[in-house]
Amino acid sequence: MVALVHRVDRWLLAAAPPQRLAVLRIAVGVYGLVNLIVSVGEFARLAERPAGEFEPVGIAGLLDAPASPVVLWSLFVASLVGGVAFTIGARFRLSGPLFALCTLAWASYHASWGQMLHFEHLLVLFALIIGVSPAADALSIDRRRRREPETSDHVRYGWPVRLLAIVTVVTYVLAGVAKLRIGGVAWVDGSTLANHIAYSATRQDLLGEPRPPLASLVVRQDWLIQPMALAGLGVELLAPLALLGGWCRRLWVPAAIAFHLGTLTTMFVFFPFNGLGFALLPLYRAERLVPAVRSATRKISRIGRQSSRSTSSPTADAST
Repeated sequence: MVALVHRVDRWLLAAAPPQRLAVLRIAVGVYGLVNLIVSVGEFARLAERPAGEFEPVGIAGLLDAPASPVVLWSLFVASLVGGVAFTIGARFRLSGPLFALCTLAWASYHASWGQMLHFEHLLVLFALIIGVSPAADALSIDRRRRREPETSDHVRYGWPVRLLAIVTVVTYVLAGVAKLRIGGVAWVDGSTLANHIAYSATRQDLLGEPRPPLASLVVRQDWLIQPMALAGLGVELLAPLALLGGWCRRLWVPAAIAFHLGTLTTMFVFFPFNGLGFALLPLYRAERLVPAVRSATRKISRIGRQSSRSTSSPTADAST
């Protein structure tokens, strides 16, 4: 038992390069900004909702009434400015906590109107962890401004990444436990999943919108339902195995992606933060993306320069 505790301790406090945490900062910042811009319509919609529909949750419970449009749009601007600074690593000691708190405030306020978006809550947890970590010690404006060389591997860059990985797998486990607590045997035998798929397809039909592309196939081939239900439950409950790395991670991550694609194509339910791989990045050595991105950037820049020279230089036979 003592040896096991020491192994877990070494895993939790393993050193990591600063670039690994920096890549996660950039990825979470980019996703957060895109999500914020896409949600601008939600800001406008909530600014006009009747006060009677407001049931505060989370830190929104500090409010006695819905926020005024001025306050709500001020939150949007602060989130946008903080998100840009968070992503590029500018004044990170201020912008990191600012963006994290703005993200938390918006998610809590958004959920206070009756719509729970779980991928939004996972984004909040990522932003909070990264926002209070030394995530701008590499690949950032702050480091360039200080003109300091990038530091070597250290535990202060490793523990936030480990914590993010743990948070990711725990959310999957909680989802699986919730299915068993609420659905019980009905989830295991597939009847609950069948009802969800049929309901989603029927709802789309009543609204006059396209139904999920695989919904009809799955409902007609009902022998598929139970294996799909068990597979989804397995992905969620066995998520901690991904922390072991190696073949466990190589098997679990594609299974998780397939799980999200399955819910998208059968029910139009998709968690983009997970399904697009952002939540899964802490399971990998994300710093390996840096050389590939730099190489692609140089190639694009080179092609752009060549294109500009070819269009601006006169042709040899222009006089003829």
